[in-house]
Amino acid sequence: MCGIIGYVGERSISDVLLKGLKRLEYRGYDSSGVAMFHGGMIEVHKAAGKIVGIETLLADRRQSGVEGGIGHTRWATHGAPNTKNAHPHRVQDIVLVHNGIIENYREIQKLVQSKGFTPKSETDSELFAFLVLFEMTDSKVDFIEAIRRSFLKISGNSSVVVMSERQPGLIVGIRNGSPLVASWNSEHGAMLASDAQPILDYTNQVHYLENYDMIVCRKSGIEFFDVHTAKPIKRPATKLDWSADRLDKNGYPHYMLKEIHEQARTILDTLNANFATSGGHIPFDFAPHPGLDQLSKTDRLSIVACGTSWHASLLGKFWFEKLAGLSVEAELASEFRYRSPVLKKNQVVMGVSQSGETADTLAVLQDVNKRGIPTMCISNVKGSTISREAKSAFYTYAGPEIGVASTKAFTGQILMMLLLAGKLGREAAMADSSGKAMIEIEKMYRELFELPHHLANGLLEESATSRATKAAALATQNSKGFFFVGRGYSFPIALEGALKLKEIAYVHAEGYAAGELKHGPIAMLEPDFAVVVLAPHDLWYEKTVSNLQEAKARGAKIIAVGHADDKLLPSMCDHFIPLPINTKKEDGKPVLSETLIPFLLAPIMQLFSYQIAVHKGTDVDQPRNLAKSVTVE
Repeated sequence: MCGIIGYVGERSISDVLLKGLKRLEYRGYDSSGVAMFHGGMIEVHKAAGKIVGIETLLADRRQSGVEGGIGHTRWATHGAPNTKNAHPHRVQDIVLVHNGIIENYREIQKLVQSKGFTPKSETDSELFAFLVLFEMTDSKVDFIEAIRRSFLKISGNSSVVVMSERQPGLIVGIRNGSPLVASWNSEHGAMLASDAQPILDYTNQVHYLENYDMIVCRKSGIEFFDVHTAKPIKRPATKLDWSADRLDKNGYPHYMLKEIHEQARTILDTLNANFATSGGHIPFDFAPHPGLDQLSKTDRLSIVACGTSWHASLLGKFWFEKLAGLSVEAELASEFRYRSPVLKKNQVVMGVSQSGETADTLAVLQDVNKRGIPTMCISNVKGSTISREAKSAFYTYAGPEIGVASTKAFTGQILMMLLLAGKLGREAAMADSSGKAMIEIEKMYRELFELPHHLANGLLEESATSRATKAAALATQNSKGFFFVGRGYSFPIALEGALKLKEIAYVHAEGYAAGELKHGPIAMLEPDFAVVVLAPHDLWYEKTVSNLQEAKARGAKIIAVGHADDKLLPSMCDHFIPLPINTKKEDGKPVLSETLIPFLLAPIMQLFSYQIAVHKGTDVDQPRNLAKSVTVE
């Protein structure tokens, strides 16, 4: 979850490192530091807290040159979040940054102490530098070989980037588990980072390191080697369709708000990237994809994910079952991998991960691959570890998501699963000559291309939806706690709404299937408690309204979300948030199929949580204790 940046080139080293670290802030961190050559020596600057502390220390250090430097944002695991434990770590002339956990650190620590050394920090990371030192002094090998041998002596998922005063202009990185991405061109030099975002300011051509790859970076180029054999290997460049301008706030006060508003674009970009075009008409089928044949053959799908991605998977389960008649399990990856799941050859396991680096989800796919079961994934990052581990990958097109609390990536995930479910359902309808099913799915496709318009209108600051959301957040921000409840398609959105409020506002919130209120949770309700009721006019509307009345009778404050022309809900709640659509058009037909309502509900819940967080003054984009890419178990 830590962020790593390394650079060798002619640009100002401090500027490149600081800009890179700022691009990595979204990953979550509690301290930061940089190390760079200055006058033939390596200077190390570290600070607890935000990167502004490092900026202050580097105010007069704008030197450029070919010697290079490394930087790091740390999310504490071993040792408290303070300057002593911040990276980079130095052992004599060796300086390194590290991401991951060295599981056999106790054994290495005893070795270090037996040789008369005392580590300066409480971290496991510093110990790796001692291993490199011992290899160079005891085994008399060169710097690069010492790093390679040392890495083979540690266990656990780790990535390290190392430099030494003995080797100016050289940075060496090794990846196992925790991701590393590299780039080089004659203009900007060589760069190495935890992900592509710091590199996008200079190029969109990146090389993804595989597990047990070693990279040697010089101004003149980059070389890849196999850690086990020391033999040269090739890692071709991947061209990313992201651009640096999408990494900025573009006038919004927070990345999260910007990314909430970008969801209409996410829908359009994902539709256009996955649907085959058809002479300017609404297309009704996917562009060719190798994973589609595998998915069409399966009669059982297991979706594994964590956090927000798991909530997206629960919606996917609804759609795969309803539209495609496919048996689906939506599983928490952190639980699935430690069970003894019964897997059959004719089923598919799908991992869902925004970053494509989620450790538990990745571990499931790796284990399933060993068992010969087909795997696929949905990810927002091309070239990510999960997209390479899965036998086939489907991509969302949300662009870079900087806010730690996922918004537009969630929308991309649920859209991708809806499209896949619709694809399977359409195939089944064609095979069975089911005209009604075909009409319903094609109607849904048409509405998908109208959906961004409804969503964009609803998110306008002056819209009735946005104004009501802001007013409800302001009025209930000091509530003792929140329940988010819904039925059917709205249930996963209730779970996600509660998670968002916990993540960014640090408020107690729980999501429930509305029918479960009476089975225990209702005991919590009292006048200073708030219940957010997701009640669009769908199949479950009457039952949901009944559950609303149960909560209202206990004195809880009711925030209801429903269609704009609902006549009942406003009279039954304390705050009504209208969806940016009516129940029916003038011709009496539904404005939007109930299947698509989650694409409007989710952004409203995100905006509601955002407004409460803003009122409370929390750090919206970088909430405490959280990291964007969870690469440790």
